[in-house]
Amino acid sequence: MLKCFLCWFSIFLFLPHAVEAQSVTESELLLRIKNQQAEKNQSPIGVLPAYISRKQVMKTKKRDANIFYNQLLIYTLAKAAPALSQSNQALTDSIFREAQVHFPKFENKKGRGTYNFWRTDSSYSFPYMRWVELVHKEFAPPDDLDVTSLAFMVLNKDSVSSSAVHRLMQDYTHDGKQSRSVEKKYLSYPFYSSWFGKKFPVVLDVCVLANVLCLVQTKHLRWTKADSASLKLIVASIANRDIVNRPMQVSPYYGKTSIILYHLARLMAISKVRELESVKPVLKEMALQEFAQSTEPLEKVIIGSTLMKWGYDSPVLEIPTSTQVEEVIEKSNFPFFIGNVPSFLSRGKRNLLAKLKIGLFYHYCPAFNDALLLEYIVLKNAASLN
Repeated sequence: MLKCFLCWFSIFLFLPHAVEAQSVTESELLLRIKNQQAEKNQSPIGVLPAYISRKQVMKTKKRDANIFYNQLLIYTLAKAAPALSQSNQALTDSIFREAQVHFPKFENKKGRGTYNFWRTDSSYSFPYMRWVELVHKEFAPPDDLDVTSLAFMVLNKDSVSSSAVHRLMQDYTHDGKQSRSVEKKYLSYPFYSSWFGKKFPVVLDVCVLANVLCLVQTKHLRWTKADSASLKLIVASIANRDIVNRPMQVSPYYGKTSIILYHLARLMAISKVRELESVKPVLKEMALQEFAQSTEPLEKVIIGSTLMKWGYDSPVLEIPTSTQVEEVIEKSNFPFFIGNVPSFLSRGKRNLLAKLKIGLFYHYCPAFNDALLLEYIVLKNAASLN
């Protein structure tokens, strides 16, 4: 009896991997996404649960029904799907179908083909601050180029409609005149504004520019003056190191160097862009620096994926177990998107309020965080085979 006990004890002692918890799998992540999509206490059902917080802390107190995170989820999973098993591909397809049903609820009702962050088919209530509605009775942000670009890509719109919305975008660019919210060094670039609103000030965001160029590259659209100017501005923001030293000034709606780099990698993964390929070693060093400084596991996941999209190795990163995912990834305090109300103000006021973190609203979506982790796992597995 004692001999048998010693035998089993030795196995337990010298084979610790037999009892180690396993990293979360692609299947488990997809099921978590599917279950969140099916939650019944949201409106509309099928739109991923998302939340808004006044502080950079993930809270579930204030719900938000936006289409943006649904678009990001589909785009991310669609890129990863070819490397998934047949059963997991079927699961991603079902997630896509459920999400796409709701896109018309966010489409412009005048038939111009653009999309809004929030619903356009029902009464609208500004979700950030009640006083804004009291001052502006009919205040509602216009459709934006970010959401519209993603919608056309994930809905796989044909080239005719894509070309039409691209032509419309040419009417919403910086005209080279003084703009109170744009940094002076970028005033000479006729780049795309973030918004389709004629009465809205021009707002510069390099991540928005990257998403528009993703649409151009994905749909093989003819490059325009605004496309070229937007690319040149992105390259200038890299050369000036503003994406590292002043990310909130060049990307007020994302506000993090890691997120900017991720957007650039997403653009470069579609097809090679010579101007960006030439600065890829610089971008790599920026990414490695951000990885070393970050204390947020989700941010490290994003940076790791960014590096692998560029063809580099990701630094060592521990994948959470299935029991850790909720706390470590889904409830991460690292927001992918920021509602930046002061972005419309003059440079001085905007920068001061951003520094004081006044008027900033942080958007969280646990299911999209799962998709980001799944993307990392897929890229890591592919890199290990090369």
